Amino acid sequence: MAEDRDLIEKYGQPMPYDRNFRGPEWRNRSCTDVPCLLIFILFLGGWGFIAQYAVRNGDLNKLVVPTDSFNRKCGIDSSVLDKKYLFFFDLGKCIDPVVPLTGCPTPQVCVESCPTQTFIWDTMKNSLSFAELKERMICLTDADKNNLKSVNDIQRAIDEQRCARWYVRSAQFLNRCMWEFSPKLCEFIPLSLLPRNRRASDGSRNASTLIADTVDLPAGLIGDNANLAEMKLEALALTAMTEAPIRRQQQLVEEPAIQCRRRTEQAETIKQKVRQADTRLAKLVGNMVAHFYNGTHDAQQLGEEIVEDIMNSWYVVLMALMCTLVASLILIALMRWFAAPILWISIFGVLIGLGFGVYYSVKQYRFWRDTATVPNHSLNLEAAVKNILQEANTWLYLSIFLSISFVVILLLVIVLRSRISIAIALTKEGSKAVSSIISTVFFPIFSWVLFILAVAYAIGVGLYLGSIGEPAFRMIRQLDSNSQTGVSNENCVCTGPAVEYKVGGRCDPQIFEQNCYNTDFFARSPCRRTTCSFAEIEHPPFVTWSIVYNVFGFFWLTFFIAAFSDMVLALTFATWYWTFKKRDVPFFTLGRAFRQTIFYHLGTLAFGALILAVCRMIRVALEYLDSKLKKYDNTVTRAILCCMKCFFWLLETFLRFLNRNAYIMCAIHGKNFCVSARDAFNLIMRNFLRVIAVDKVTDFLFFLSKVLLTGAAGVGTYYFVVHSPHLIQLHYNAVPVTLVVIAAFLMTTVFFGVYSMAVDTLFLCFLEDCERNDGSPEKPFYMSKQLMRILGKRNKFQRQSSNI
Repeated sequence: MAEDRDLIEKYGQPMPYDRNFRGPEWRNRSCTDVPCLLIFILFLGGWGFIAQYAVRNGDLNKLVVPTDSFNRKCGIDSSVLDKKYLFFFDLGKCIDPVVPLTGCPTPQVCVESCPTQTFIWDTMKNSLSFAELKERMICLTDADKNNLKSVNDIQRAIDEQRCARWYVRSAQFLNRCMWEFSPKLCEFIPLSLLPRNRRASDGSRNASTLIADTVDLPAGLIGDNANLAEMKLEALALTAMTEAPIRRQQQLVEEPAIQCRRRTEQAETIKQKVRQADTRLAKLVGNMVAHFYNGTHDAQQLGEEIVEDIMNSWYVVLMALMCTLVASLILIALMRWFAAPILWISIFGVLIGLGFGVYYSVKQYRFWRDTATVPNHSLNLEAAVKNILQEANTWLYLSIFLSISFVVILLLVIVLRSRISIAIALTKEGSKAVSSIISTVFFPIFSWVLFILAVAYAIGVGLYLGSIGEPAFRMIRQLDSNSQTGVSNENCVCTGPAVEYKVGGRCDPQIFEQNCYNTDFFARSPCRRTTCSFAEIEHPPFVTWSIVYNVFGFFWLTFFIAAFSDMVLALTFATWYWTFKKRDVPFFTLGRAFRQTIFYHLGTLAFGALILAVCRMIRVALEYLDSKLKKYDNTVTRAILCCMKCFFWLLETFLRFLNRNAYIMCAIHGKNFCVSARDAFNLIMRNFLRVIAVDKVTDFLFFLSKVLLTGAAGVGTYYFVVHSPHLIQLHYNAVPVTLVVIAAFLMTTVFFGVYSMAVDTLFLCFLEDCERNDGSPEKPFYMSKQLMRILGKRNKFQRQSSNI
């Protein structure tokens, strides 16, 4: 054909026939890209040296210094030099999934020491003297506490969240005040989970006595506020178990903390309830639901019910996932018979669906074109959607889009029908390969373990490197919403050694605290709204370059691990294809491929991973440059950076595709990376339409298979939990179903990722087979009979049935 002649003319002749070629035989191989492997080994050695240097000179405590609500580093900034512990007004609010992004929403203040006793304002305000109340108050600033002149002032400060309403005895952990509970309180954790008749009345102790004992308060202080105090203690109790891991760590570095040991009375009942709902997960889910649910109390209850459902249904979820695993393996095995009907039914289903969509869109367009309507002026999402759906042009544009999609897909199916048949046949071949070497399905677990170790190593080294250096401080004015400028207008004057200090300039906290004062009053007073605050850790040049080295090493190593997985699978499936009699495929094919990759081709993997790492590093540098140039708001610069980021994203995507096929060619021929990449690119371009058809058809087929297995797992789980109330009792049937659907989709994605690699490898082997062989006894085809029938080819001798 003229098309084939043009491609050959542009991308070269097919590979010459090699009489000794027998596929990926280890005896014909030699080590590839050895210099790159040596460079990679030296690089890892340098990375190890940086790691030991970072651990020896770094101090992670610098990175965990707490910061209060005024952005002051406790024990470091000028105004809090003697206050190195952070106190939370309500620590329970910090157990929220969005806290890492938004910060803990409760007020936080630096204190000299963590509270050593429990305080509840609502129960003590009528029992303690004003002096005692003021002494126990913890406020945002010293000025707030000094301005407390009466009980009403305290009440007002508490209502305005300038002072804490309540707190319990705490112990410091990582310079943060964590709640500490007495054994009596631990015995009754959580109160909300105990039987109501026990909570309402106890044979030997009433509620007031119980609450007083658990917080070490006289019973008389409870009085008429027993319900309120009990509610507070329930909130505290729900957090007791959440801090258990922290308390266990605290024992190693601080004074021994009181452990929660329940007594034998009702121990099993409480233990069972605690396992169901009183966990960190319950608090986390409750706070997460609170962002989308009306009422914090209802959200917390819903979160506890969800966690209880998870604890009750874990074995159902596990059974469903085991069934999904078996079903995935069965479907992969059956794909050799049902790939064609599934695909063609899906294609015709898509065309029918598009045709119906065109008909419905045209019908709706005609209706709304002839119908006069008034837009809904309500400011909500539902009204906006209704307005869009009642617009005639919406349906017109939709009908045009669906019509174009229908025509394009129909023409592609007609033009590429023969190549779609090839894709189906290769899918069947992939099913045979995966089914005969079933261990390949579980091989990605090994890659995951290596990837997790690499991530942990890079993060650890990065943290230690980030802590090396001297802290830099700058004189700043704190934000003030009452000021016209938005910042404090405090007249802070510096004298003596600090006479040259100015806002925005460098400073030393000790010198600032001793030589800077506020002149707004007749008497000098320390500057409170102007501080010498921590700005950053200034790294030495060696540490800065070591951080860049660590980031690049992370990219190189992770890409190397992914390449190693691809190469092992490619060698495995290439060995299967180029074995003329499939019954002669070695039993330990995967193990032999693993060994071949380690002995011969680690340099090739390092070369390919290096190219991707360089490209990714350039993209990271562009992102960093973009963040630095945003403040200049230059349209031309933004446009150039946007084009560059888009270009390098496309380049990395192309390189990923090229590397994957280069690894396959290396697995087949055992040549170095550059030669393999060139051969793979030329081979693909000579068969461009086949590549497009096989790639898209297999992707579509695998997507349908994942949806089928995931949907079946979800429906099966729902049917079981609905029709088996005597075996499992749940608040919400959707909880286990959702878990199963998510886990099943991830599981099938892994399985079909291996399947996809098998099809890609067999496809390149098939193209090599077509160009190298002609079906003669000297050069027989290795492809299946179905592929030969599609191409109109055959071997000139009777093949054994075992080769099918």
